[in-house]
Amino acid sequence: MKLKFGLVLATGLALLVAGCASQSSSGGSGAAPPEAVASTSRNFNLAIKCPGVHWEKTHGWTNEQIMEQESLDEGDIPACEQWVQAQPKGYVPPPPGGAMAAKAPSGAPSPAAQ
Repeated sequence: MKLKFGLVLATGLALLVAGCASQSSSGGSGAAPPEAVASTSRNFNLAIKCPGVHWEKTHGWTNEQIMEQESLDEGDIPACEQWVQAQPKGYVPPPPGGAMAAKAPSGAPSPAAQ
């Protein structure tokens, strides 16, 4: 039992060291430029935060309150408003991964019954 436990620990340590070594040497030509990474993460953050920013704006929050709550810059608030305006009418963001789809109301006919 001790031998198996020691072997498992040694294997885990070896994998950990190998993973750390591969991460520290991956700064070669395959890495994305920092500007592209910053732009992509900014667009992702705005897409996540903009519905909340729009809700807060429509409910009378000040820019200072929104910046504190959402951790945004002053220039991101107008960008969020533009993002919201660019969405199609009735746009509902997709559910997060692993979420269950909502069931249709019991009074509504199912699509298969039509």
